[in-house]
Amino acid sequence: MHRLLKYVIIVAVVLLCGCKHEKRCDTPIGAAACSIDPNSPLYNRLNNVGGYEYIVGGNHGIFVMRTAMNEFVAYERTCPHDHDAAVEVVDGWDGTVLKCPVCGSQFNTYADGMPLDGSMTSCPLYEYGTTYDGGTLYIY
Repeated sequence: MHRLLKYVIIVAVVLLCGCKHEKRCDTPIGAAACSIDPNSPLYNRLNNVGGYEYIVGGNHGIFVMRTAMNEFVAYERTCPHDHDAAVEVVDGWDGTVLKCPVCGSQFNTYADGMPLDGSMTSCPLYEYGTTYDGGTLYIY
């Protein structure tokens, strides 16, 4: 009996410690299927690596940044913590950072939209898919 009780306690401890609650990142997104010409005067800030633009689409808009001559990232501007707020660009010491004006969470655009230390959320910004064919940038 003593051995069985010991076994049950060990199994219970392992199960309780082994289970971790994963937070769902349920940022609302909107329709983002669009294409732009990042080399046009309309998007002149996208002509240079590190340049960014806000474009219409998604839920609260889409942040687009040129990370290399032929590579772009596109993030939903809806804050993962406060879904009523749109993140905005602030310059960080490690590159362009997006910050929520409501909760103060900050996100690194060079690290998959991950939140910086001290943010109110552990969820990254929602990243849209991008394809660039040398003339047109497709966001989906």
